[in-house]
Amino acid sequence: MNDKRAVRGFWIWGQFDHQSSIDVNKTKEKVNRQLLGPEFDSHLTLSGPLALADRDVRKFLNLISNEYHKFNIYSEGIEGKDLFFQSLFIKIREDKKLLALKKLIDDRLGLNSREYFPHISLFYGKAKKDTKRKIIEEVDFPEKLVLSSICLVAVYEEIDSWNVVERYQLKGKVL
Repeated sequence: MNDKRAVRGFWIWGQFDHQSSIDVNKTKEKVNRQLLGPEFDSHLTLSGPLALADRDVRKFLNLISNEYHKFNIYSEGIEGKDLFFQSLFIKIREDKKLLALKKLIDDRLGLNSREYFPHISLFYGKAKKDTKRKIIEEVDFPEKLVLSSICLVAVYEEIDSWNVVERYQLKGKVL
């Protein structure tokens, strides 16, 4: 499990309301019963990495949380790739609200927005294609989720060391 990734940095994640978290975690548990991957908080990566998470970054994330209201995101099924951090995941539809939130974060934090591939990882690691294909066919997934918070996350080399530094509930006006 030592695939290369930022040794230490900060990422911005989206996380879900209570019911959506339960739904994602049920799917993740079914996958990991067969694949035995590392444990990690369910999330949708929005942006990163940042070398530092200073007071200005935190103020900005708090500002966003006061402007944005929680919103629905929609899944397009379970898929897999031959990549450690995208081995099995729920693919998320790219919609206007999600892309606008990502662009706002990237622009304000000076991050070069690479191609964005919104997904919720279910398993990190290596697995045989046949095994993944069987899981994809058998496991149900939530079709609609509520993105209700953004988080500042410290990401270290070891997955079990990742931790949410601060969580900001999306409590702005409904648009």
